[in-house]
Order: sequence, then C-alpha cells, then structure tokens
Amino acid sequence: MDKQADSHKPKGRKRGPLAPNAEMWEAFKKGPGLRELLSDFYTRVFADDRLSPFFHEVSKEWAIGKQYNFLCSIFTGERVYFGARPRNAHHWMVIDDDLFDYRERLMEESLRRYGLSEPLIEQFIALDEAFRKQIVKTTPRPIKVEGVELPMDGYEKLVMPLSTVCDQCEAEIAMGEQAYHHIRTGHAFCEPCHFELLQQDSPPLADMTGDTSG
Repeated sequence: MDKQADSHKPKGRKRGPLAPNAEMWEAFKKGPGLRELLSDFYTRVFADDRLSPFFHEVSKEWAIGKQYNFLCSIFTGERVYFGARPRNAHHWMVIDDDLFDYRERLMEESLRRYGLSEPLIEQFIALDEAFRKQIVKTTPRPIKVEGVELPMDGYEKLVMPLSTVCDQCEAEIAMGEQAYHHIRTGHAFCEPCHFELLQQDSPPLADMTGDTSG
C-alpha cells in the first residue's frame, strides 16, 4: 500500500465490528428502536437467575441508558458515551465463556423479536464478540488507566479527564471536576454521593464476582 496515501487516512477511525454502522442505526430508527431492543433484553436479564446478580442494586433504566449510549457511540461514531470501556466496566465480574454465550443467545433472541435482519444480527453479534477477550476471565482484574493497574478496592479521588455522570445520582460530572471512583467496580461518584456512601459504610452499587452459591 502507498504509505503516502495511507498517511491521509483519518486517524483513530474504528474498523471492523467497531466501525460506525449507518445501516444498523437506520434499522434502529436512529435511536427509538435501540431503546425498544434494550428494554426487551434487560427485562429478560433482570428476571434471569444467572444474569440478574450482576445488576444487584442497579436499576433496569440505568442499565438501558448506559448500554444505549455505548452502542449509539459505536453505530453513529459520535462521542455520546463517557463511561468506562468494557474491560474496566466488567473488570470485577467473573464471567466464563459459557455465561458469555448464554447472554449472547438472549441478545440474539431479542434482536429477532425486534425484527432485525439476519445480516444485521450477525453484525451485532460480531460487535459483542469483539469484547469477549476483555470480559471473559476466571478472576477479577484491576482497572487499568493509561496502562497502569490500580488497586482492587477502596475509593480514589481524581480530576475527571472527560465529562461523565455520577453512577449514584446520575448528575453530570464535568471534565476537570473533582470526583471519586470505586477502584473495584470502576463506578464514578460526585463528591456528595461519595460522602453519603462513606457515611453508610456500604459498598457502591453492584458488588458481584460471579459466585452465586450463597
């Protein structure tokens, strides 16, 4: 390939399953259809004995909103998702290939109920598969920030490098504001919510490692 021609390609553009997908976005009616799909999927997830423990103390609406913004950012190429990437968002969850496959089958059933075409279903599942290696593991992993592994527990104060929302009250945390994140779960908290969690002396939101034995 001509190196000079290649140098003119836009830098940072996603390729393969992670590339923007205008056909997929159109099939989801540019947003409303995606919410419809995710509402169906997470209704089933929250009623499922194998998957619901991973969403302990997290509302279905919260899960739908997070996943909607994540998928919207992929399909449109627009920066509308400011949460943790899949590796860090799932770093404390012990998920094996069987459970990953099980969750994927539930999503495929929801995609068919929505009426997505078979070629687009294949593309959607390929997107899921792109994150398998980041999510499937036998033990929790530390969060990585700029290649540095963080401790597995406690809170860390930080200045937000990007705008996000508090995972407790969903208020905006602007870029440059001081916030706190829980080292194990990766959830971000505004200062008032962090103080409230410390007063309660309770773990933040979901605290699940995959052991549902008791």
